[in-house]
This record gives sequence, C-alpha cells and structure tokens, in this order.
Amino acid sequence: METVCSPFVEEASSDSIEEENEEEDKDYSQKEDLAVVKKQELTAWAPYFYSRVTKEVYNYVGHEIVIEEGLDSYAGMIWPAALALCHYLDTYRDQLNLVGKAVLEIGAGTGLLSVVAALLGGWVTATDLPEVLNNTRVNLCRNTRGRCRHTPQVAPLSWGYDLEHTYPSSVYRYDYVLAAEVVYHHDFLDELLATMKHFCKPGTTLIWANKIRFESDLVFIENFKKAFHTRVLAEEGDVKIYMAMSREGDDEVDQGLEIQDLLGEEDGRTGEEESTDDKLSCGFQEVGSNILEDERQEEVEEEELESDEEEEEILTSKDDETDEQKETVPSNGNISEHDDSNQTVVRRNWVPSIICRIDKDIYHYVGQDIVIYESIDSYGAMMWPAALALCSFLDNNRHTVDLQGKEVLELGAGTGLVAIVASLLGASVTATDLPELLGNLQANLMRNTRGRCRHTPHVAPLSWGYDLEHTYPSSVYRYDYVLAADVVYHHDFLDELLATMKHFCKPGTTLIWANKVRFESDLVFTENFEKTFHTSLVAEEGEMKIYMATSRFGDGGDRDGLSRPTGCRLKA
Repeated sequence: METVCSPFVEEASSDSIEEENEEEDKDYSQKEDLAVVKKQELTAWAPYFYSRVTKEVYNYVGHEIVIEEGLDSYAGMIWPAALALCHYLDTYRDQLNLVGKAVLEIGAGTGLLSVVAALLGGWVTATDLPEVLNNTRVNLCRNTRGRCRHTPQVAPLSWGYDLEHTYPSSVYRYDYVLAAEVVYHHDFLDELLATMKHFCKPGTTLIWANKIRFESDLVFIENFKKAFHTRVLAEEGDVKIYMAMSREGDDEVDQGLEIQDLLGEEDGRTGEEESTDDKLSCGFQEVGSNILEDERQEEVEEEELESDEEEEEILTSKDDETDEQKETVPSNGNISEHDDSNQTVVRRNWVPSIICRIDKDIYHYVGQDIVIYESIDSYGAMMWPAALALCSFLDNNRHTVDLQGKEVLELGAGTGLVAIVASLLGASVTATDLPELLGNLQANLMRNTRGRCRHTPHVAPLSWGYDLEHTYPSSVYRYDYVLAADVVYHHDFLDELLATMKHFCKPGTTLIWANKVRFESDLVFTENFEKTFHTSLVAEEGEMKIYMATSRFGDGGDRDGLSRPTGCRLKA
C-alpha cells in the first residue's frame, strides 16, 4: 500500500486512511513489545528472592527501635560493640545521666547508639561520612520523632588533624563523646585518635566500645591509653567498653571517677586490675561459629531435619539448655549468689531485650530452596549483588556453561551461595576464603547440599598471594572452572587477588568473575585483569558485569575458553 505523504495528494479515501492507521498501530505495538523484551533482557538476572536490606528491631529505654541496615559499607551494619554500649547506657542510665547533656557520636553508622542516647534525654549529634548519613538520618527520624526532649542532629565528619577549622573547640563542646566499633578494618586509626583528642577536652567524657579482632586494634588501644586517662567500664572476652578523660589538666582528670564510684569500683583500681568476678559480662556470641556448632549438634541428634521450622526449634532448645547450665539469673542485670559454691554469678549485662539475630535468606536456584545465614563480622559474611548475578547466570546458562562433573574452585566464597549453586549443578566444588570465615561457610554448604548433590563440596582456607605454588601446587590443584563474585570490593589486596587468579587459571581453566563497579580501584583492577587474561564480557547491566576469562599461556586453553558464545546474555 502506498503511503499517503505526497504534497500533491490532496485527499485519500477513508478506507485507505483507516488501513494506514491500523498498520501504524500494529508497528507501534510491535515496537512496544520489542522494548518490553529488551527491558526483560536487561533485568534477566534478578533472582527469585533478592536479598533486601535488613530491618532489625531492638528494645531499649522502654521503646521499640526499628533499624534498617545498609549494604555497601561497614557503616550500614549493626556491630556487637554497639549493642553492648546501647545496653550499658540503658542499664546504667542513673549513673551515666545523659538528660540534657550534649552528646556527640563519631562513626554513627546506622544510628542505633545515637537513637538510644537521644531516648535517654541527650542532646545528640550523630556524625559519619557524608555518603552514609542518609540511612543514619532516616533511622534517627523514624525512632526519635515525638519521643525525645531534643531532636537529634546529623552532621558529616571526616576524621583528621585539622578539625579546629571546621569544628572549633570554642563552639563545639560536648559532655559526652560516644564511639562503637570505629576501629574495625580501616587505615585511618591515627586520624581517629586525633579526632577523639579534638573533641574530648577537659570536662568531656569519652565512652568507646570495641571488639578486638586484629593486631591493629591492640596498637590503637595502646595509643588510646597513652592519649587519655582511661578505665575499663565493662568487658567480656574481646568486647570492652572504655571510659576516657582528657589529659589536658589534672583537675579535670578525676571528674569521671564519681561515675566509677557509683558503679561500685574501689578507689585506685584500674580496669586491668579488676577480678573476673567483678567484670560485667556480655551475652553477645559469635554467630558464625554458633551456627556451625549447632549444625554439628543437629547431626548427632537427628540425621536430617524435615523443615527449617524444626531446625529453629532445636536451636532454641539448645540455647535454653545452655542458659540453664550456666545458671544465669533473670535479665534484669542484678547479681545473684550460687547456692552451692557461694561464687558471684554475673548476668550477661548487655544482652538487649531483642538481640540482633542473623538473617536467614531463602533463594531459589536449580529448582531448590537455598537457606543462607549471613554473619555480621566482615564483608565476606554478607550477600552481595554480584554473587546473586553469578548464581542466576550459572542457573540460566547451564547448557552453555556445563558444570556437570567439573572441578570448580570458588575464590572468596563468603556465605557460600555461589558454591552451593555450582554444587547443585553437578560440580565438584572447593569453596575457599579466609580461615575466620569458614565456620559460617561450612554450615551453609552442609545445610543446603547434604543429600542433594553428587559431590560433597569442600571448604578450604585460602589467603591470596604470590607464593601459592608451595601450598597449592599447580600439578595437584587443577580446576575446570574458577568462580569469583564481588571479591574486589574495598580491600588492599587487589594485586594478590590477581596473582591468585593467575595461579589457578591455567590453560584449560575458565575463570568466571562477577563484579559491581563501585570505586576507581575496581576500574584499575578490571584493566589489569583484561591485560592478564583473554577476556570476554558475557553479561552486563550498568555497573554490574560478568566476565569469562582464560589463560594467555597456551593457545589450546585459550580456544577452549573463548569458544563459548561471547555474546551470551542472561536468560529470564
């Protein structure tokens, strides 16, 4: 049919116009359908159940506190020392009276500690890096609006040495400075100490809670004690709460001793000299190791659990039995006497009314429900988007990337989801990570592969580096596939990671790496990655990319890896 578009055609029949309109509508409809298809292709790796931000519920100061965590930084998580300090402030509210006091929190993160301080009557300013303040502000607004005498404030604060310009001491003076878990895993400990010294002037009390994890923690604590007059208010194991006063002027040093007297400490007694019976206890337990221990107990008592509900009942009963064996007293923080031995029994003083419980996320891949428990002590214990993307890629492209009977190694396995999916797809999997993460990893793999897979997956410690030929000789440890997801995020071992990839990705091995670009360092690593291997980008959406790579040593290995479709897109 001719198109009616010529300037010389003045009229056209009504029938031809109607036919033309129908054709245009049909063309438009087809274009619309194509757009929908393209949109579906772009979102094709959305998992059946996507990990969403955790919402934790606590009870302090007689209020229910709802905290939403973040995903992309340590500041978006709830940490054990923060829970310890919250409960401590709540329990000893009469001795540590925050009513009407100016309170500053440094490294506020999710804002839980600031919320508790505000509910206790403090005039609170919560500070952290600018990029995390949105979540902090939302949590403070949600939990303090209409409940507090003073509306808490939120302000950006980057630790450093020149704070007198931005926060002059003559203007910004505080009765209390609070900090919890601010030492963990970063390179700004000197700046943190300088910031503490800037705000902790004579007349200010600094209260800092921390869980010791690395040697750098011990070095910081030593420097902290040199910088301030310090006392240990409470401790159990690696979790300690310190009170500190400025060394600028002897008159002000003793102002905090009144608090110690109210708490029942003797004059001249330091935290190091306290006896075990007098130390306050905490009920926070290492969740990752507990999960593995519970799994072992389940194997003894029952060969197989019929449902997740039964598993939770067993775990609950185990916790109850443990509490009875320890003969603790009711959770009011009071001290009772043991009838048999006359020894003082101290209640776990900082167990919150509703303690932070690790998420149990359920995913669906390879036709199976996969139950994943996260942990809270590191990036490796969280679920990240690139891991979900890689799981969907392997599940939806199982005929292209056939793992059946193949030897598969995963680097930085974390919670173990990728390793579980690879096992369910028929691979013989070895999941590796740092030794301290293997407890939770082992528990998740056991829970989700037992009785389901041809090959039982293995767990092994692996620290990335250059000397792996001694511990993992290439003649013995050879793999068909090496998998990695979100292993580049926020650490200083990118060169070691690339060396590890090179060590395991020999001719005949295919490396599949999924990553979400967040920092400039990601781009630098990607550039070095592409120089090191023959690579092809097999899937992407925005900053999420999945690469397939093979060794540059040996054409046979290269052809084997790159013979797979380089334009492969994720299937819905």
